[in-house]
Amino acid sequence: MKKTYNIGEIAELYNIGPDSLRYYEKKGLISPARSDNGYRVYTLNDIWKLNIIKDLRKLNFSTNQIKNYLKTRDIRSTINLMETKIDIIEQEIEPLLKVKKALQKKVGHLKEFTKLQKEEQIEIKNINSRKILFIDENISTDYEVDLAFRKLEGLNDKKLFLFGNKDMGVLISQEGMKSKDYTLYEKAFFIVEKDEDIYNAILPAGKYLSITYRGDYSKSQKLFSTALNYISEQGYKTTGQAMEIYRLDIHGTEKKEEFITEIQIPLK
Repeated sequence: MKKTYNIGEIAELYNIGPDSLRYYEKKGLISPARSDNGYRVYTLNDIWKLNIIKDLRKLNFSTNQIKNYLKTRDIRSTINLMETKIDIIEQEIEPLLKVKKALQKKVGHLKEFTKLQKEEQIEIKNINSRKILFIDENISTDYEVDLAFRKLEGLNDKKLFLFGNKDMGVLISQEGMKSKDYTLYEKAFFIVEKDEDIYNAILPAGKYLSITYRGDYSKSQKLFSTALNYISEQGYKTTGQAMEIYRLDIHGTEKKEEFITEIQIPLK
């Protein structure tokens, strides 16, 4: 077995560039000898160091961390190094697990919506209070709704998603309710998780009239009229702003016939 290697041989052995080897030398991780003609010469003493460097770099340790470890290497420091990395990995895993859980939840809801049973039927639901993050916008077109949602997403970009989101909607403006034009909105909102700290309003718990429909948003006009007639006939009264919640919209399908919208009106 050879006892010395040149920089090209070491670079090939470790599948790294000569510049990386020079960088490790500059940082004090390795100290190759010099031949009589001034070329770097790597010995078996450099090999074990490069083995450690290679593995720790794969674990994303910094060159400073590796340098300190090489200086004080014993079983205690090895255990400490590994435990530190485990803690870091757990911190990195936690947000990924949350994203995974959120995506699994979204997939489950989307599968449910493909089997929608009670379509365009009036239901009276008891709904728990819901935290929302809203933005005040005067909105009257689908494009304005999409823009408002993007502005909302920007308020908490790390946690809010438009893709696959079944919990975003708009509040119908008072003007729209009075004029019976249910396409006039004044707030766009996301319903956020119960433990979320970033929110600016709460939809109160209580009784809500609900109608869910599939297809183009133009259906809302007729279905709002149907809902309000039912409220009057049954002796209910509205106790807050009506809303549309977009369970499946353009962010999840380009086919309007697959859109799913839920109208909710708070009652007393």
